[in-house]
Amino acid sequence: MAITKNTGRQWPLAAVVDIAYGDTPTTATFYEAADLPGAARVTGGALVVKTAWDSTTNTFAVGDSGAADRYLTASDLKTVGTYVFDFASDDGSAPLDVGVTYTETGTAASAGSAQLIVYYVLDGRANEVQPSVD
Repeated sequence: MAITKNTGRQWPLAAVVDIAYGDTPTTATFYEAADLPGAARVTGGALVVKTAWDSTTNTFAVGDSGAADRYLTASDLKTVGTYVFDFASDDGSAPLDVGVTYTETGTAASAGSAQLIVYYVLDGRANEVQPSVD
């Protein structure tokens, strides 16, 4: 039996969420940041620290209600930069409530901002058809 080629093509989608230091007030708590549609499959993403947090130790893990660090195990919020998701693959069975788990030690932060970017595709979707080259 041969593989049936699919000529449908889709553009990747992105959920982009801005997060400020006061949006995650309690340490070791999961905060939902983006709800993805039912047929979504996460393909990548990043956490971009725009303004460094200013308390002793601050990290975000990125995941969902099933695994708080499914996509990114930890990111140092005290350093401005981009932390690319480090997951192996998304088989489409992960919960669709992507968010962050904030961890802090020392005094509470009084500054800091980040942007969460989640790239995904939808199973069964096609934005256009690529002509066959056979």
